[in-house]
This record gives sequence, structure tokens and C-alpha cells, in this order.
Amino acid sequence: MKKTFLLIAAALAVSAVIVVTAGATSSATPGVTAKSILLEGTFPLSGPASGYAPIPVGMAAYFSYVNAHGGVNGRKIDFRYEDDGYNPANTVQITHKFVEQDHAFALVGGLGTEPQQAVRDYLNQNKVPQLFVSTGATTFDRDFTTNPWTLGWQPDYEAEGSIYGKYIAKNFPTAKLGILFQDDDYGNDYLRGLKAGLTQQHLPQIIDAEGYALSGNPPATQVAKLKASGADIFLIFATPTPTIQAYVISTKLGWHPAHIFTNSVSATDAFLTIAKKSGSDNTDGTITVNYLLDPANPLYNKTPGMKAYRAIMAKYAPKANANDGLNIYGVAKAWTTVQVLTAAGKNLTRAGLMKAARNMNFTVKAKKANPYTLPGVDVRTKGNYQFPIAQVQLVQYQNNTFKPISKLINGRGA
Repeated sequence: MKKTFLLIAAALAVSAVIVVTAGATSSATPGVTAKSILLEGTFPLSGPASGYAPIPVGMAAYFSYVNAHGGVNGRKIDFRYEDDGYNPANTVQITHKFVEQDHAFALVGGLGTEPQQAVRDYLNQNKVPQLFVSTGATTFDRDFTTNPWTLGWQPDYEAEGSIYGKYIAKNFPTAKLGILFQDDDYGNDYLRGLKAGLTQQHLPQIIDAEGYALSGNPPATQVAKLKASGADIFLIFATPTPTIQAYVISTKLGWHPAHIFTNSVSATDAFLTIAKKSGSDNTDGTITVNYLLDPANPLYNKTPGMKAYRAIMAKYAPKANANDGLNIYGVAKAWTTVQVLTAAGKNLTRAGLMKAARNMNFTVKAKKANPYTLPGVDVRTKGNYQFPIAQVQLVQYQNNTFKPISKLINGRGA
């Protein structure tokens, strides 16, 4: 398992800085010239969250595709990213370089709750867009009045947790819940949302919740305690490596919960396949949510979005695993980025970019939905509503495929 992640990180580290096209910086608008737009971001190409390394690869592939077709309002996108190892101290150092030396126009897609929190104040003080961060931590959408230059993208963790809570309260009202969660804002968002979804009436169903530190040892002690608690539903609110470890550890302990719920950011076919190959027999039956077309599911092969995605990956990222859902996550996020850059107009400014991002209407009704999301999913923001994606579908993992078990659910009820 560890070797697999190291190989992924090593392969991507070779091209840790992707330069789609280059150009000098405009003195009027940093990172913008007559021919180029400089976008940058930090991602964990190494370290405990390196499983997310495919995301910027997908983003770079889509930006390359856009550049090959004329760019955005006559400008090519120069997308560069660097490895922060999921370490906030590294994120701070690299982000200062992006802003003060590279003079990036905007930071796009930066990954990780704590890494992005570590640079949020700095970017807002300097009025640099921190756009579409790759984390569902609720604060990045909710707290827009105090952080006007920051915006998330994916469904927020509290809303996702609430969906799990409501589903459990309705379908398993007498089950005993054991929760493994990352003990920071990331994991606590999920835990808070779960409790809200369960409501006060069903909170006693939680008989144990064990936190772990991402920088610590594999969560063997925590999983053992959860097994000993007598829980028959196992909820995993963790990043990919600890998630995989939790599946393997539970199997080795002989614990086979009746149901397992795993947060969407770690429940991909790629990660669950690693868990299975590493010795877990608990992956089948896993319940999670999804909002993107799933490249590992043949159900979507004939959709226009999936056809376009595979063509883009084949041409611009031929060595990447196109069946990995994190690549299409990157492509879908890059699509949204291009749309707001386009909406910001030819006279590109940072303020204009944020105005466009705060007023997105990439919806089915407007006939401009993101082609890489599930049919019916909207990407929209307006006024006091700043949760770009809120619709998800409950899915269950069987035989290497996530199968839908619900209609679209709006986690924000809007």
C-alpha cells in the first residue's frame, strides 16, 4: 500500500510544476499579459495525502485542451503547481512565492483543509483569489463575508455528513454507530454534520467516536476500540491513506460491520481497490455520495461528458489513470475555472474574477451545466448563497463499481 502511494507521488513529482504556457506579468493585473493568465496551486504530491495527486493532473489536462482551442478570451492559461506534502508550513512558504515572486493572478484548486486555512488570511489580506479550494470544509463556502477572496467548489463536509445521518436514522434507526474521524476541522465537519442529520433523537446511536492525527501512526488502536464498542455501522471520515488502512485493519481484526459509510473524498474505486488488494474484504457494500460522472462505472460511458473527458485525458495526460475519479474531479474543477475566467471578460482583474465566481449559474435550467458532473447537478452561487455544488447522490460499492441508491439530494436544501 505504502509503495503504491510512493510510486504515484514519485511519478507526479517529476512534473510537479506544470507550465502550460508562459508569459511576462502585467504590471496592471498581476499574472495577466496580453497572451497569458498565470494560475497556481499547492497539492500533496507526496506525504500522507499523496493519494490526491491526480487532481492537478486532470486540471492541467483540461487547461491544455482549452489552450489548444484558443484559450480564454484570447489568452492561454499558464497553470503551475507545487508539492506541499499536505504540510501547512510548506503551503505558506510556497504560497508566498506564488504571490510575491511569481505574481500569480489567482490560486486555484489548492488542496487540504488545514493547508488552505493556513494561507487564507494572507491571501485575503492581499486580495488574491483563493479559488475553488480542493476541500469541502464548510468554512470556505460559509464564511465568505470575512473571506471575500476565498471560495470552495465541491459539496461541503457538513452537508455530506448530514445526508449520512438522515439516511441512517431512516433506514437503520436501531444501529450502533462507530466513527473514525480525522481530528481536525476536516473530520469535525463530517462529525458535526452527521449529528445534525441524526437529530437529537438518534444521537444515542453513536456509541463511540475515535479521532486520529493524520501525522500519527495508522489508526489501529482507534479501529480496535470501535470494534470493541459493539458498533455494527462503521463510519470512516478520513483522507485516503488512513481510510485504506482502516479497511485493512478492520479485516485483520475480524470486524465485519453490517454497513460501512466512507466520506466521498476517500471513497473512490481506486482507493477501495488498493484496500482490497492490501487484504481487506470489507469494501463491498460501502456507502458514500457522488456528484461527478464516475469513470470507473460503465453506466456513464456513453454520456457526452465522459466521452469528452476520455478524449482529453488520452491526448493531454496519456500516462494518467483515466478511470481514477480524482482525474475527472480535476477536469470538472478546471471547467468551472475556465467558465468564470471567461465570464470575467477580456479586461481581466482579480476583483472581476471573484465577482464572476460569486455569481455562477452553470445549471441545467440555464443550459450550461458542467458536463463532468452527474446529470442534474448545478454549480451556482449568488448573494448569500455561496455553496457552488450541493447536490449529491448516494451510491453503494459492489464489485468495483458504485451503484446509485438514491436520486439527487440537495445537502443544502436550496
